[in-house]
Formats: sequence, C-alpha cells, structure tokens
Amino acid sequence: MKKINLFFITLLLFTTFSFAQKTSLYIPRNVLKAYEKETRSYDGKPGKNYWVNRADYKIKAELFPSERKVAGSEIITYYNESPDSLKQIVIRLYQDVMKKGSARDFQVNPFDLTDGVQLDSIIIFNGKELNIKERKLRAQRTGTNLFIRELPQSIAPKSKATFEIKWSMIIPKETRIRMGAYNDSTFYVAYWYPQISVYDDIDGWDRFDYGGAVEFYNDINNFDVEITVPKNYVVWGSGLYQNADKILKPNIFEKYKKAWTSDEIINVITEEDLKNGTTINSEKNTWHLIGNNIADFSWATSSGYLWDATSVEVDNKGRRVLTDAVYPIESFQKGWNEVALFSKLSVQALSTNSPGVPFPFPKVTTFNGETRGGGGMEIPMMCNNGVAMSRGSQAGVTLHEIAHSYFPFYMGTNERKYAWMDEGWATFFTSDNIHLVIEQESGEGFEGNIRGVGMMMGNELDLPTIIPSISARSQMLGFASYTKASSAYYFLRDAIGNELFDKAMKEYINRWNGKHPIPYDFFFTFNDVVKEDLSWFFKPWFFDYGYPDLGIKNVLMKNKKCEITIEKVGNVPVPIDLEITYNDGSKEKIYKNTSIWKKGNSEFVIKFDNKKEVQKIELITKRSSDAETKNNVWEKK
Repeated sequence: MKKINLFFITLLLFTTFSFAQKTSLYIPRNVLKAYEKETRSYDGKPGKNYWVNRADYKIKAELFPSERKVAGSEIITYYNESPDSLKQIVIRLYQDVMKKGSARDFQVNPFDLTDGVQLDSIIIFNGKELNIKERKLRAQRTGTNLFIRELPQSIAPKSKATFEIKWSMIIPKETRIRMGAYNDSTFYVAYWYPQISVYDDIDGWDRFDYGGAVEFYNDINNFDVEITVPKNYVVWGSGLYQNADKILKPNIFEKYKKAWTSDEIINVITEEDLKNGTTINSEKNTWHLIGNNIADFSWATSSGYLWDATSVEVDNKGRRVLTDAVYPIESFQKGWNEVALFSKLSVQALSTNSPGVPFPFPKVTTFNGETRGGGGMEIPMMCNNGVAMSRGSQAGVTLHEIAHSYFPFYMGTNERKYAWMDEGWATFFTSDNIHLVIEQESGEGFEGNIRGVGMMMGNELDLPTIIPSISARSQMLGFASYTKASSAYYFLRDAIGNELFDKAMKEYINRWNGKHPIPYDFFFTFNDVVKEDLSWFFKPWFFDYGYPDLGIKNVLMKNKKCEITIEKVGNVPVPIDLEITYNDGSKEKIYKNTSIWKKGNSEFVIKFDNKKEVQKIELITKRSSDAETKNNVWEKK
C-alpha cells in the first residue's frame, strides 16, 4: 500500500511539474536559453535568476526655436544588475534617423535631412573622454546606434558606471514622425537624448535600429531634467514640476494646483491669458521636472497653446491622477476642447474597467500639436496627438495613447520585436473602454477590428504574428499589431470567460510590470492562471498561417427538431454566432463561444427544438470573424 501511495504521489508531482512546461508552441533557441538559465519560468513567472538593468538620467537642455535646435548635456548612471561583465555598450541616437543617407522606413522631406545627432563629447566613468574614432574602442556608428565594442573598463556585475555626454539635435519641421516643430513657437521633443540601449536576458544588447515603423524598447529609469526655453514658453513633460510656482504667474499656478484636486475642468491658460501675456514671470526660464520609474522622457513647449486640467481618483486609497490637455486656439474654436475630459474618462476607465489596474503614473498630459490631422504617439506621462476631425476620433486617439501607459511603459515590453504586445493591448483597451469615454453601446468598439480580421487575415502578406516586427515590416505590420492582435485578445476572452481573462490579465501585469516580458511570459501566465494549456488557441492565432472561416455544412430538420452542423473551414478558432429566422418573421440567436474548438474538432453540431418552421439560418459576423461568407447562409427551399 505504501508503495502504491508513493507511486501516485510521484506521478502527481511529475504531472504538476510537467504541466507548466507542456506546450506545443515553438520556442526559438535564444528564448529557450532564458528558461535554461532560469531567468524565466514555464509557469509564466519571472525566474529565480531574473534581472533587469536600469539607469538614472540627469539632463540639462536648451531650446533654440529659430534654429529648431536642442543642445544638451547629461549624466547617466547605469546600473548593471545582470550576472555579465559588460565590455560593450550601445548608445541610441534616435535622431540619426534624419541623417543624410540613413536607412528608414518612410519618406522624408529633404528639408529635414541633417548630419544627425552632434556628439560634442562622451566621458566615461573613469573620467576619461572617449574619442569614438579611436581604433581600440572599435566603435561603430551605424543606423541610429553608437556601438562601442571595447570599453576601456568593463562594467562589472552588480556595479554601476557613469557616462557624461554633450550633444545637440535638430527638430524636424516637415517630417513630423511622432515629434516635430508644429510652428515657430510650438515643439514636441521626443527621442532626443543619447540613451543607453536595453541589455536583457534574451538578446543581450538591443541593437535594432530605429527606422520609423517599429518603435521602442526601454528600461525603467529615473529622470531629472532641466529645460531652458525663451520668454513666455510653457513646458510640459514626462515628469512632475519642481519649480512651476517660480515660473508661472501666481494666478496661473493656482489654477494648475487646483486641478490636482478638482473633478471639474480648469482652464489653466486661456486665450485671454495668452493675449495679455500674463502666464510667465521672467524673460528666460529653466523648467525642472522629475520623472521616476518611467521608460522614457519627452517634452513639449509652446508660447501660444491653451491648457486645461482636471484630475480623477484611480484607487480606493484616494490617489488622484492629473489629466491635462494642451491644444491650439483654433481647435478650441472648432469645438475640440474636450480632450482633458476624454483624458480623465480614459484614465478612469482603464483604472476601473479594463484592464482594471489603477493608473500607474501620477499624471498624463495630452499635447495636441499636430493640426494637419489625427493620429498620435505615446510617451510615459505624455501623449502627442493630432487634432482629429471628429469628436469620436478625438476621444479614440486620446484613449488609445493613454492606454499605452500600461503597454509598453508600465510593463516594459519590446515594441521593436513584438509590436502586437503593446499596440494590440492598447487597441483592445480602447475598444473595451470607448463606451465609457463617449456615448456608445458597449461592445461596438470591437466590430471594426473583427470585420477587418475576416477581410485581411490569410492574405499573402499576412505573416504569423509571432514573427518579430522588425523582420515583418510591410503594409500588413499595422494590421498584425493592431487589428489582428486586439481581435485575438477579444476571442481569447470569449474562449475562457470574462472572469478568468481579467484574473489572468491582472496577474500578468502584477508579475511583469517594470520588467521585460516576452510573448511566452504572456502565454504561460495565462496557462498558469487558467490551469489549462491554451496552445490550441495561441498556436493558430499567433504562430500559424491561416484565417478564420466557419460555414454551415448541413441542416437536418425532423419531428420539430433541428440539427445544424457548423464546419470550421479555416484553422483559426472563433465563436459561432447563429441567427435563426422563422417563417413568421421572428428571430432567435444561438451563440457558442470559441472554446468549442479546443479539442481540435473541425465540426460542431447544434441541436434545438423548433416549435416553428425554420426559414433561414445565418452565421453572423458582428461578433465573429469570417473570411468567406458565401457558406454562412442556409435557406429553406
């Protein structure tokens, strides 16, 4: 008897252990090494040997509007938490994307081409100035990276190193990709300072260039930034003001201060304030901002934009988040002065509804700089959005960019390799919350993406989502990152149910915020929470070529009983949404969620009693994607 018990105990332990590793998903060799080194685990948790590096940035910069130039100096304290001795380092120079001759993913106005970021000096931790042309450094400046292969001194594990850099860069005027000069006195400045790249447990140094299409990948850092601007220029940035009370006129500062505790929209700077020149105290000002535990820092400045602010409570402890908006006077005249409200409602919805995690930052500023059209760009505690042409579009872009506060910034995901891990979630959260920001029926936000998946998935350029975004740059990259990914999350929730989905999502955020999760951390965390191998869903949606397609294969009716056979023609699982029309014109709906395909079956039979004569049966595509609709209808002859 004791031997039998021991056998079953051993079997139970083995089953429990192997479940965490059970997956039919392909895992690349470089990713497998992370599991071997136990920096990551098959249950989706950070491994016992997990580490993440970080840095402190102390930056001083000045804007010269007439030249569109920013000149700055910075001291970077870099903390090597890895077990590796770092002999090499990668410094990102993002605005080399505008350098003459650089490879990029978009056309630029020749007017904006420059000689790239001007590096005046680099001093490393032993006080020695580096000459990047010095042969023994084996330095390479290619694309948007400066790769130093042989540092004079290695950065030892669990140690820190200091870098001092002086530089300058030109703000583009016509080619306004995510930032730019919007007029002679209005600028949004992003991806502007020399930045130490990410060193992680998967690839070592991130050496992918910024070409314009795929975005960014940053450690969670601390920023202490001083920005000097001319008279009457207000600065907004990825941090909290340290000296705004000394710069703003008392009445302006009091309105700003009031907004931190107000549920109402406060007009901090009005058109009248601008006309009277009563906003700033002195001739030339240095604005001081501090942003801690954020992935990046950007800022905006203008001498002629309006400023609204309010705040919202985000948790049961009474913590409030400031949500302010900055926009041109002409957009106010068009009626698009609701952005501070949209921002407030977005933060509230994200905190309480989806993902239902209290907003992670103390404030978020939405800067509406681009007057040529819509679209937007996310940065920690900041958004840089266009002035859209409709109220709904303005609300949508505001919500979408603020949703990025969670992915990638709070979570530290790699946008370069896995754009769907941030754009997909931001799109999902936007669709899930938009009814809480503007008047709209709950669920309507997903319909366009569900329909788009049916139209586009399975086309020749539709590559498996898991292919790194940096390698899959085509006109379908946006479809994969936004439309297909958000729809996959939608159907995953449909498959496992709202309660389990919310629980798994919150656990994923709890485990990985401030770190660098990869797709497998997401997959395995959901497996772990749901207590099921979800490869049946993840594989067709993220790894395989294919598309969703359901069809009515057969209908049998006898003795007032109806039997409908639905065939899964495509390989991608989606729910069955049937509409039954009876001969008296009445209708009935039957819905079967996506989990009906979890056993690998290619058919599903629906049986029901029909007290009235069935005239028509149709597969509806409002809540379910379908590539081919010709097989979606059965009608009685």
